[in-house]
Amino acid sequence: MMLLLPVRELAVCGILLCTGAGHAVGQQFSSQEAGVGIVAETQSLTDQGGSTSPNYVGPRHLFAGPFGRYTWNLSPSLALEGSVAYLPGFQTSFGVDNGHELLAVGGVKAGWRGRRFGIYGKAEPGIASFSPGVQVNVLRNEPLKYQRRTNFALDYGGVLELYPSERTIIRMDVSQTVLAEFDQVLFRFPGGEVIKNGHIAEHLGLTLSVAHRFGALREEKESVPAQSALDLGVLFALQPRAHLSETQIVPDRGWGAWASYNFSRYVALDGTAFYQPHADGFIFPQDGGTTFEAFAGIKAGIRRDRLGYFAKVRPGLIEFSRTIQVANGPLDQVHGKATDFALDTGGIVEVYPSRHTILRAEAGAVSISYQPASVAYSGGASHFPALQRPTILLLFGAGWRF
Repeated sequence: MMLLLPVRELAVCGILLCTGAGHAVGQQFSSQEAGVGIVAETQSLTDQGGSTSPNYVGPRHLFAGPFGRYTWNLSPSLALEGSVAYLPGFQTSFGVDNGHELLAVGGVKAGWRGRRFGIYGKAEPGIASFSPGVQVNVLRNEPLKYQRRTNFALDYGGVLELYPSERTIIRMDVSQTVLAEFDQVLFRFPGGEVIKNGHIAEHLGLTLSVAHRFGALREEKESVPAQSALDLGVLFALQPRAHLSETQIVPDRGWGAWASYNFSRYVALDGTAFYQPHADGFIFPQDGGTTFEAFAGIKAGIRRDRLGYFAKVRPGLIEFSRTIQVANGPLDQVHGKATDFALDTGGIVEVYPSRHTILRAEAGAVSISYQPASVAYSGGASHFPALQRPTILLLFGAGWRF
């Protein structure tokens, strides 16, 4: 898990490196690009217990395969793109056969484009589909059957492009792919079933590709918006998170607010806080009940006339309202709050419909560092070690520019 923090920094450094480059000229581009290449991906870096196990295939195992990508450039620094990759290596983890992976994602690539190279960040949601998938046995005396499993995926990271000629692009992507793997039925039999608990999986990825520019080549100098010292707004939060009781993934949701103090049009002090009121009934010594999350850190990137696109690195905290502290029985328990450190990384896209209004969307991952916990009971105490778990975080907001 210690590898994840520097990798997350790499995953958002594409935009961070290009702040201050907004006055560059000679931003030559075409409306469309298409390319092919090779993608390599590690197996999931975390298992359900937060550490390796006999059924866990660790990050030393790489899976590689071909992929194709299409890019539609809206401006020199903003593009919509999609890609499809096939990884034929047979992935196995947690005692379950995941099979061969088909990864299809699409989203936004944003950053800075020069005449010889470009630096970008990207955030691309999609799906990761595995075949043959999980095993299903309706009756225990029947042969095993397999069915495809498809999970929500979010791929985000940094992109470096080189332009050896007017029409040729050599590109390298370093990214992290986060998958929400929901509960899966492994066995069905008369009177019951066996379920594989859901979890959030993390994969590190590297792609190398060559692309060709189609259409007319043109140069464009982008305009910049009027300066705003302070931005404020409200938001809706959606956060698929695996409970530590390993029962299921619950898409927590809630409302909150965000604020940005802009040092320049490239860098801002950015903070957000939101409350998720849905108490789903799962109580554990390290999580449970409703949640409150707050983050504050750096938002850095490029702001244009109608759009802004940024990377974010924001440390913060998450508070759980109802965790078990004393357990003498199901009907004799004492509950209390628990507060843990969390790190939010990812990307932000802002739209400026007018001089003073702003629409905003965020995508990324929150890594929660759960503190160790002890639960007292009549015969002694049970101890739960510290661990780290990822979650997917999506935020959608609207606000006012002062």
